[in-house]
Amino acid sequence: MDLDHYWDIAEEDLEIQNPVTDRKLRLLDDYCDIRDGLSVLDIGCGKAWLIRQWAQKFMIEATGLDSNPRFIAYASERPPARGKIRYVPGPASAFQAPGNSFDIVLCLGATEALGGFVAAIDWMVAAAKPGGSVVIGDLTLKHRPTSAQNHILPHDVIDTVGIIERHGAEVSATISASEADFERYASHHRHSTLAWGREHAGHPDHAATLAKSRADWMAYLGWIRPYYGWTIFVGRKTDA
Repeated sequence: MDLDHYWDIAEEDLEIQNPVTDRKLRLLDDYCDIRDGLSVLDIGCGKAWLIRQWAQKFMIEATGLDSNPRFIAYASERPPARGKIRYVPGPASAFQAPGNSFDIVLCLGATEALGGFVAAIDWMVAAAKPGGSVVIGDLTLKHRPTSAQNHILPHDVIDTVGIIERHGAEVSATISASEADFERYASHHRHSTLAWGREHAGHPDHAATLAKSRADWMAYLGWIRPYYGWTIFVGRKTDA
């Protein structure tokens, strides 16, 4: 199964491709002190809602990285009014980010593109200018289950703050998805894939798409909903 195609189906009607609202993302305007002249790097940008919104209002220079060519095409067809955005297709790990170069480095829901949370933080802090913003969104543990049943658990919020600060960025703010935010996001995936399945019964990926949809849905209901949250951490690079 083509995973890019799966995510095209699951997120066809989503522009914000994380379990968070536009209102919450707009808090980053203040937390990152967005203004004219800043350079921004967005890792796993998807349809690039956030940097497109910023570039509508501010003369920023942004770079969006994503491996899904359809998402990049969607974003490219919607040029912003003021700022400039270039999109780089392909694996984020292949992008040679110059050190100490960006005022804001973002990775919302795409840490696996850089080898996981810790590797992503190292990579992002290295790319940010001293004093620049490092913004990372990922799963966090709300409640520890009695038995993990071979699940690899995410860190809780306190441990995550410690990891970020040990890797060179001081955390100044957090933005958390509510249970309703996450439920809306997961339900949208399930609804969209089932609707696609009814309309494309003869597609060669039909069975695999519906199997992944069900597995993801049951993982949400069984593990994410009771135990996990999703949190954006905003930090400032501390080294000179």
